Amino acid sequence: MCGRYATGNLSWTQYRERLNLIGEPTLNFEPRFNIAPTASAPVAFYDGERRSLSMARWGIWKPWMEGKRLSTFNARDDRLQESRLFAPLVERRRALVPALGFYEWTGQRGERQPHFIRDPDPDRMLVFAGLWDRAEKDGEPLISFTIITTAANDQMAAIHDRMPVILSEETQEAWIGGEAAEAILKPWGAELRIDPVAPLKREDGAWQINPL
Repeated sequence: MCGRYATGNLSWTQYRERLNLIGEPTLNFEPRFNIAPTASAPVAFYDGERRSLSMARWGIWKPWMEGKRLSTFNARDDRLQESRLFAPLVERRRALVPALGFYEWTGQRGERQPHFIRDPDPDRMLVFAGLWDRAEKDGEPLISFTIITTAANDQMAAIHDRMPVILSEETQEAWIGGEAAEAILKPWGAELRIDPVAPLKREDGAWQINPL
């Protein structure tokens, strides 16, 4: 599962170089350290022939969902093909979700301990496999996305049984290029840095990723 994540102070140069984007920035990249479902965050995808970076709502949204409490911010890799919501998007609307890192919790209710998970290099971006869609909400176009999760690797298994699909530079191109999903959606094979951090509040600040 991935229920909160951060883009931190990632810059346009970092987005452009890692996500293979072209052109000049069109977004205002404010520091973000506590991104929650339904919030807007930057996502890269092909819109026509051009790969672009756009702000999108975290959690796939369709007009028929109005007024319903549905969890669409994560999509399990082992259930994609049987999902009427996600299966069509695997075929035509794949996305790359950039992040500085993500949060996961351990412990019992009332004593939950958050952890921030990131690359050992503090300046290195993680890229999650995602899906995106477009709809109209209140008369305005709305782009939304989900993060695909897979089984936890050995390092993450002590914290949670699921984790986001993290893509290397090679597999991100295979993913967004439409290659077979089964060969790409795998647990991350490299080391991650896992730090316990202070309980998350509604605030959004760099202090939230500081190790305890």
